[in-house]
Amino acid sequence: MPTEKPANLRSSAIWSLSANGHRLSRVNASAKGVGQEGEPSLLAEYRSLAADVAQQRERAERLQGLADAARVQAEAQEASLQDLSELVGIDPQLRLEHLDSRLGGQRLQEIAISVLAESKPGGEPIHYKEWYRLLREAGYLVGGKDPQATFLASVARSPRVRSVGRRTGLYVITGGVADDSKG
Repeated sequence: MPTEKPANLRSSAIWSLSANGHRLSRVNASAKGVGQEGEPSLLAEYRSLAADVAQQRERAERLQGLADAARVQAEAQEASLQDLSELVGIDPQLRLEHLDSRLGGQRLQEIAISVLAESKPGGEPIHYKEWYRLLREAGYLVGGKDPQATFLASVARSPRVRSVGRRTGLYVITGGVADDSKG
């Protein structure tokens, strides 16, 4: 079946609609006995079909928008459901952040300060090697090629930790932001 459409309907072939009104096929005008008198009805059918196509496209866009909104809402509710299931302990699957138990970065700082505050509540200075040992005894692992060096670098950068003296290896927890005597 040729795919070229004639320039106008007065040529030797015209476009005819199938029974369902949605499929065009090329037909010889003389074989069907359709001439100029058939042109207005075909043009009306063409316009009707074009309007139907436009309506269907608009409807599809509206439905796609509704589907997108429903998907976003479902994802938000799934996240809330996941959080709730973890809180009540019914979620059998671990989250990615729970797969690696080794500490690093800000989480390491938070845990290290918490362990030290529990072990030595008086705020007295502690050597970083002893502090690292307390952390390990509490069951925590530190990431990195050299975990003790990772530990020292992390806690030394914490705004809640201040070094005592120069190159002593002693540190103390401060109330908030580290003061300028760090060194």
